[in-house]
Amino acid sequence: MAVPPSTTEQIEKSPCNEQGWYVYGTQNTGGQFVVQAWMPRSLMRLQPDRVIFGSKSTYRHIRKETWSDVATKKGQISSVLGTPRDNGSTAAIQAAVDDWQEGDRALVLHTYGGIGGAKKEPAAATPIFFGHFAFGVAEVIRDPLANELRFDIRYYQVYTQNTDGLVAGTLHWSRYLGHRQLGWLGNRPTCDILLKLPCFTENYDFQSDQRSPLHRMEAFLMSMTARYRIGDGTGATYVGPANNCSQDSNQALFAAIQQMSEVISQNEAHVQQWAQTHPHQSDRLAELLRFGKELKQALQPFGKPRADWETNEFNLGSTIEDKPLQNLMMGLSSWRTLLPRKASDTVAHKFLDYGAAAWILRTNQVGGYDPDIEPIAPMTL
Repeated sequence: MAVPPSTTEQIEKSPCNEQGWYVYGTQNTGGQFVVQAWMPRSLMRLQPDRVIFGSKSTYRHIRKETWSDVATKKGQISSVLGTPRDNGSTAAIQAAVDDWQEGDRALVLHTYGGIGGAKKEPAAATPIFFGHFAFGVAEVIRDPLANELRFDIRYYQVYTQNTDGLVAGTLHWSRYLGHRQLGWLGNRPTCDILLKLPCFTENYDFQSDQRSPLHRMEAFLMSMTARYRIGDGTGATYVGPANNCSQDSNQALFAAIQQMSEVISQNEAHVQQWAQTHPHQSDRLAELLRFGKELKQALQPFGKPRADWETNEFNLGSTIEDKPLQNLMMGLSSWRTLLPRKASDTVAHKFLDYGAAAWILRTNQVGGYDPDIEPIAPMTL
């Protein structure tokens, strides 16, 4: 049975009504404003429901609590801030929020769950539901309407086109989640983990050229999504163990850090000179290289690295008949990025180990009430 992506039924009873909604739309031929997308204001405000202190406690929340009891949280949202600070005083809470300033950018780890209930989707027919993974970028902006800081999020969907209207590419939150015809806000549970780690998300000033691993990663992702749209000219892209939303997205993360390392090794003399005039950035760069090595070990745990990842070869998915054993073994060599939620947990864990701040945004079939569906959490190991 078809599940409508959104409904206005009992929308007045939604917990999100208290702080209101942002609406996106346009006028119809009669001059009426038609709401095409909506977004809970309380979800994007820099005012968390809860602040967690310490990286270990933050990861424990992500691993154990973020997706717990999803069925009982239907229709609700949550905003949880995890900080590397280790003090729970009122002043420390405000300081943790103030660490996020206008213009700050963060890496987004996005996962979604399944649609259960009377109108259960076919993919959720068994107890095992894998879900979906995507990277995105969140920027702290000053909202022109409320004159307050909030998040603005865009996703890089490394995805094969489908009948739900999802197209590989860069999609704004209002299109990917909030759209009332094409979005997932109303019928899927979702989780966005926003990670802010200075050595990865902040710029490095190289001879008037500002670069950051996050910017470089975006370039890799835009290239990959463009290729997914056309299948490198074949018209089709297939997914499998070695190439899918999670594997190919995480290759972009790996490649962004590796490219920074290669630039340094090729310009060692210039880097040493640069370090003398930018000592603080030099320390961040050294931390980035250490972080990259540990992330590599986490994403490729079996010792021998994936050849395509090591050489920055962004290959597209092929049919199952094309070297099935080779594709299977390649996928298993980076098995932690094979499952969407496991990939999110793994990357988040490593970022938190290096002192990242994390803002966890959850939605559970938000908007109007549909009695025939219930949220299902994606599985992890």
